[in-house]
Amino acid sequence: LVPRQLRGRYFGFRNSTFSLTGLVAIPLLGLAVSRFPGGSIQGFGVLMLVGIVAGLISLGCQSGMTDVNPQARLTTPTKSESTAETNPALPASEAAHISMLKHPHFLMYLLYFGLWAFGVNLCNPFFNLYLLDNLSIDVSWVTLYNGLAAGATLLMLVLWGKLADRIGNRPILLLDGLLVAIIPLLWLGTGHNSISLWFWFPFLHLLGGGAGAAIDLCINNLQLAIAPVRHHTTYFAITAAIGGVCGAVGAMVGGWLAEAAGSNGITELFVVSSGLRLAALLPLFWLQEPQSRSLNHVLQGLKQQADYWFLGIKPVELQVGPK
Repeated sequence: LVPRQLRGRYFGFRNSTFSLTGLVAIPLLGLAVSRFPGGSIQGFGVLMLVGIVAGLISLGCQSGMTDVNPQARLTTPTKSESTAETNPALPASEAAHISMLKHPHFLMYLLYFGLWAFGVNLCNPFFNLYLLDNLSIDVSWVTLYNGLAAGATLLMLVLWGKLADRIGNRPILLLDGLLVAIIPLLWLGTGHNSISLWFWFPFLHLLGGGAGAAIDLCINNLQLAIAPVRHHTTYFAITAAIGGVCGAVGAMVGGWLAEAAGSNGITELFVVSSGLRLAALLPLFWLQEPQSRSLNHVLQGLKQQADYWFLGIKPVELQVGPK
């Protein structure tokens, strides 16, 4: 339903709206349950009924949508896909697997996605544990920090979506991925002190929420851009399976390493996770996204903009628009 040139803005706005709904509704509905005149059990039942009614209304909205058959919009298959996709003797699932093996860019994407899921989940589940257990920070502070991260994600999704439509998803994943990769290292200088409580932890959560929003958005849009339309379902299912397995294994390995390393295990885990995140970015250098700007082109545009902002040198051509 979403045209390629509008995917970034659309999914950025959609995800931002979804995040805003949860950010507002969850605390308000939790408060309503706890303050319900008939008790929390009765309040939960009433709000469950409200949720069911909302779900039925959403089905009514969905019935007014026009579906699109991707098979009816197929163009001529590429050379790497033609043999597998045009052979009528092959079952659909087997043709999809053969097509995937002949699709080096999607294989690079799977390698990147799996390594990234492993590296991120190696330490992400333990940030709150580090605050609550290692530093003995009150849970109200931790809740506030997570709210800041959610707010940063909410605000930045729309901006990242617009930028992705202009320069492509791959350059953002590379440049923003470098920033997200070093964020765990920034946690090493924190402690239970006023500077960390009032400045460092809010900054890290705002940075992680804003930068992480770009990764979540562009990973999905990059998959849409490089996966063949004919086998979208199969490609997406395999991607989700690899991401789920790698993420689960990363969390389990992270927990084991943190326990095995003793009291400083979580901080050592941050260092390992940062290195794995940087390594996960390497497959992106060999991956090509259709109609995306090259990394050198984007860097040149950023340099010209920096010269214009700080030195007053007007760029010959702004490098942020379409080619």
